[in-house]
Parts: sequence; structure tokens; C-alpha cells
Amino acid sequence: METFKQALDAVIDSMIKLEAEWERIDNTHSDYLAEQYPLSNDWREIVMILMEWKDSL
Repeated sequence: METFKQALDAVIDSMIKLEAEWERIDNTHSDYLAEQYPLSNDWREIVMILMEWKDSL
């Protein structure tokens, strides 16, 4: 289980880095990002959900 939690931490860290990059290009690519966005939740919500899930494990 510890290996799983470490992998989940790595995913969360990667998503936070991706969010920072997303914010950097949002002004110039927001329409394209929104058009192709495959998830039903906001990116920050997903990160928070994963963090809460990890804490509950």
C-alpha cells in the first residue's frame, strides 16, 4: 500500500505542475483547452479530490 501512496503522491505532484503550466498558457489557449478537455470536473477539483482520497487511505 505504501508504494501505491507514493505513486499517488507522484501523480498529484505532476498534476500540480501541469496546472501551473496550464495557467501559464490559459490566456492564449483557453478556447482550445476547454474544447478538448475530457473531464467533468475542474482540474483543481480533481487534484483536491485525489489529495483527500490519499489522506483517507
